[in-house]
Amino acid sequence: MKKYRLIQQVSQSDLDEDKPDSDDPKDYEDESAIYNWTEEDFENLKPKADTLRSIIKSHGKGNYVEMESSGLKVRYNRGDGNEYSDLSFVKDEKGRFVYDGGIATYPLEGVTEVDNYSSNWTEEQINSLRTKDQDYPGPVTSLSEVVREHSQAKRSWRSINVHSSGIIHKSVDLDYTDQNSPFEKAQLLRLSFEYNEKKKDYYLSYNSVDRGHW
Repeated sequence: MKKYRLIQQVSQSDLDEDKPDSDDPKDYEDESAIYNWTEEDFENLKPKADTLRSIIKSHGKGNYVEMESSGLKVRYNRGDGNEYSDLSFVKDEKGRFVYDGGIATYPLEGVTEVDNYSSNWTEEQINSLRTKDQDYPGPVTSLSEVVREHSQAKRSWRSINVHSSGIIHKSVDLDYTDQNSPFEKAQLLRLSFEYNEKKKDYYLSYNSVDRGHW
């Protein structure tokens, strides 16, 4: 008799898992939820495989949830504005929300953000910046060499972007804007870097001085 009851409970649980998910964002939102994500947690998420239900079981509800035309957007926020994850979900054939990729943002180690940032860039340093698709001679500029000389910035962040296909793209953005700089090129200086897995470093992919503003 006890065995029969156990089988019934498991069967009922399986049925609940097959129920379509609610379309009400509030069902997945808790503004006061505690952030308990690691970078490894985010990278281990599998697009088209992990469900919103399984993610909530492991990490709780999102701090902010919104329904968009492309699907459900769930944000998990550490609360300081420096670390957060934006996850995208679409419904599968059973009406369940499945993970469809996302972006996680982290603070950049080795760089200090300064509200009243004062540029220490020289015109020579700016002119020596090289992106991977430029025709100018010289090696591509690495993040490590930039941070070594310029460890303060107006803004900085590191991002991990997971495509719905599972492809992971890692990047770093640095804002060295200083409207009061005597050098015009330093007044709107913003740099973007892409991660090179083989070299274990980030390399310059965008320079606002050469390509216009963000």
